[in-house]
Amino acid sequence: MNKILFVINPISGDKDKTEYIKQIDEWAEGLELSIEKWETTGEADEEKLNQCIEAFVPDTVVAVGGDGTVMLCAKVLIDKGISLGILPAGSANGMATDIGFPEALPDALDLILNGRTIAADMLLFNGKDYGLHISDVGLNAGLVKEFEEGERRGFLGYAKGVTSQLLNLEKFEATLKIGDKTVVEEGHMVAFANARRYGTGAVLNTIGKLDDGIFEVYVLRSLSIPGLAGQFFEHIDDAASYCEVYQASKVKVTLNEPRFFQIDGELMGETKEVSVEVVPGCLKLIVGDDY
Repeated sequence: MNKILFVINPISGDKDKTEYIKQIDEWAEGLELSIEKWETTGEADEEKLNQCIEAFVPDTVVAVGGDGTVMLCAKVLIDKGISLGILPAGSANGMATDIGFPEALPDALDLILNGRTIAADMLLFNGKDYGLHISDVGLNAGLVKEFEEGERRGFLGYAKGVTSQLLNLEKFEATLKIGDKTVVEEGHMVAFANARRYGTGAVLNTIGKLDDGIFEVYVLRSLSIPGLAGQFFEHIDDAASYCEVYQASKVKVTLNEPRFFQIDGELMGETKEVSVEVVPGCLKLIVGDDY
């Protein structure tokens, strides 16, 4: 019998999860499934989820929430061989969209049962913190700080954050050591992309793949209004002069001054140095047919 654990974030996206729980229960009736539901509380969630998985021993864990819930589950499932699925229930669900999960709950549930899996990579930051999709230092990390201090989410929150950041926009210098090559860049942001899309839904690059054993280092050299609009309408030009993209399995970035740093939407504070390496094929991830 297929055993599925649903990890539910009751406050993600400011959405009531009662209807989600009801539809999950109705879907499971008549199917040969054993399901459990577990809710996050914000207190020692990682430790408690580990204990729940050890007790229930599921075949699949499903994150019911936004990208933060997905990241919680992903960290717990590293090298466990347990499939991770997503029921998009956050404010933007960029990660779910990136890997082809439909927004309609019945369709997402069907994909959890019948979808294919990939051996997805994760990123390890400074030898201790894991990320799954996109992290960065600079402009967008500053936006994350604005998000944490503000009330709006999604595109409107992003636009408000951009306006605020533009008022204090300054370039910084970043030295990138990629293998035997060292390059010096100047710009507003250095991003580390295992995937294509930010949690807000904005597309960062068109070549990111979760299972290719490498990641993209994206340098935003200058703020381009057409480029910013293109992120939301998926008209990204990877060869544009306002950005530079490097591919790597390992990189060390040193900044000339401290900048805010975020991992998959979680603000890590200010830093002058970030080391990143890929952890290949460590996560069994359910993806859509088009991924």
